[in-house]
Amino acid sequence: MVSVSDTAGGAEAHTVALGRGLRDRGHDVALYGRCPGWAEHGLDRSDIGLGPKWSRRTMTAGLLRVPVERHRTQAIAESSIYYMQFKREQIALTAPLARRAPVVWTEHGRWMGGLVGRLLLAGYARAAEHVSRVVCVSEAVAADLEPVVGRDKLVVVPNAIDTRRYAAPPARARAALRQRLLPSRFHDRRVAVLAARLHGAKRHDRAVAAALASGSALVVVGDGPDRERLKRIAAGNPDVHFTGHRDDVPHLLAASDFYIYCGAETDGTPTCVLEAAAGGLPIVAFRGDPGTELIPHCGGMVIGEPADLTADAVSALLEQRGAGVAYVEQRHGRDRWLDAYERTFGECLR
Repeated sequence: MVSVSDTAGGAEAHTVALGRGLRDRGHDVALYGRCPGWAEHGLDRSDIGLGPKWSRRTMTAGLLRVPVERHRTQAIAESSIYYMQFKREQIALTAPLARRAPVVWTEHGRWMGGLVGRLLLAGYARAAEHVSRVVCVSEAVAADLEPVVGRDKLVVVPNAIDTRRYAAPPARARAALRQRLLPSRFHDRRVAVLAARLHGAKRHDRAVAAALASGSALVVVGDGPDRERLKRIAAGNPDVHFTGHRDDVPHLLAASDFYIYCGAETDGTPTCVLEAAAGGLPIVAFRGDPGTELIPHCGGMVIGEPADLTADAVSALLEQRGAGVAYVEQRHGRDRWLDAYERTFGECLR
């Protein structure tokens, strides 16, 4: 795996889960780069001096580093497969590595628009000439890429979670979690939760407004560049509680009553929806966001505006608790997901 990121997000969790899962199945796995959570599982890693993940802020310097970084791929060990999931590695490093072994990419989200998106797409199309397979987390993601990659290289493997980690606890254990993890003022309230990286593109202010419109308390789990803006929007309202980054997200989900999902337009299959549904939570989503096609299967409702989430709507929503558990276990479990990646890698070696 060749991947550099210093931000803990869904793609990084995907990388760790894939590396750990393949290792546990007897494969040799090594990361060249950085990924939050990788070292905690005792997985092998080497640093070959790749720069930061490309963004609007780092793009210019990143393009200038491409010749040097291509040269640094010589330090990467011989392998059966090379795997990448961020645009910098895909565009800049695929060609030199593909001369040594098949290269596989994963695409986590819809293609970005604007000038940056068009510029990246041109480089992506050239690099895709050398890739063996592109794993897409949804059919919508695959549809975005088909014109530039070709359908024969695309395979759809929906995101997955460790359903055992998010299983809903018995009522007594859930009550104990509420007492331990929630502010005392929330103990007798209907509690909404969102657990995600707080980025402005996801418009989490809608979750704040929807919870307050319904008379529910809201627990905001996570951190990110939009956290301070969201705090200003909440304006110290005692019904909104920010926890910051937490490692006990499954317990915080279990202590809550329902989940509010907000997605950015480039999101693919939202793992936060899968995690909430696996824990038995009904889900509120917003019309037009990616991933809302999951809601009918996971138990929940799709609304147009925050004001649509009334107290009566929440009362009806809570009757759907547990509705998505079986669906997530059957369609988005980790074993099925790892099987699909093993098949994909195997096809590249034939």
